[in-house]
Amino acid sequence: MNTKIKIVGIGEGGAKTISKLIQAGVGKDKSVEFIAIGNDENIMLTSAARKNVFLNRDLTIIYKSIFDALDGAKVIIIVAGLAGNAARSAIPIITSYAKTYDAATVAFVCKPSILENFSRKSNAAYTINNLLGKVDTLFAVPAEKFFVFRINQPQVSLHELFDAADDVFCQGVKILLELKDLKFGNAAFGYGEATTALEAVKLAAKFPTLEEDELKTAHKVFVRLTSGNPLSKSEIDAANKFIKAQLPTESEFTSRAEVVPLLAEKVFASIICTRK
Repeated sequence: MNTKIKIVGIGEGGAKTISKLIQAGVGKDKSVEFIAIGNDENIMLTSAARKNVFLNRDLTIIYKSIFDALDGAKVIIIVAGLAGNAARSAIPIITSYAKTYDAATVAFVCKPSILENFSRKSNAAYTINNLLGKVDTLFAVPAEKFFVFRINQPQVSLHELFDAADDVFCQGVKILLELKDLKFGNAAFGYGEATTALEAVKLAAKFPTLEEDELKTAHKVFVRLTSGNPLSKSEIDAANKFIKAQLPTESEFTSRAEVVPLLAEKVFASIICTRK
């Protein structure tokens, strides 16, 4: 039987994120299948994914290889940097598959830095156009946002920057795998961990991938609270009240609280909101 959830890492960054997800055991209970797609054979050959698709072939072969790898997918989660040729080549084929077979699609993508050259910025612009309106949820994060995660370091290399992006996208994928509703359109997400639900959502609301005051313009917001022990109604209400106070009156708000024993005394909050 074919796997219904397939996570696709595109290019070097995507392949590394896939490896991190596999090492963390993400999706084991959901029979998730991981696919790596890229131009660099060295990266593909060291990928932890069970399926690898090389892009340095004839277009017809690439098209068929990607369709074959995605066969049976009902949910496709894409993780990629937008500036490279790999994303430019693969994403239009993936969205074509999703449209043909009515698969739900979510994309976590890193926009190029303002310091990138024209060619890489052009690649990103082209690829974004093949995502907007063609995937159910799009999380597009500018590369500069990831500097915040290494702010205490005197110097940050590109490798460290991409490593931060991998970690954030890994967490985003974990959050998405727990959701039934995958239709947020152009969206943003944040998360935080604390000893109370209120403090956790406060951290999530200030997460670097969320723009300042982004909640004030959101028309759809989902909050998930997970904790090692059951949260009291008053604690859940306080967390929800804090978020709802920042939203437009007409926005659609949904909240869910669950127990995850591994968290022990900690509370983890995640927020997903639509962008205007």
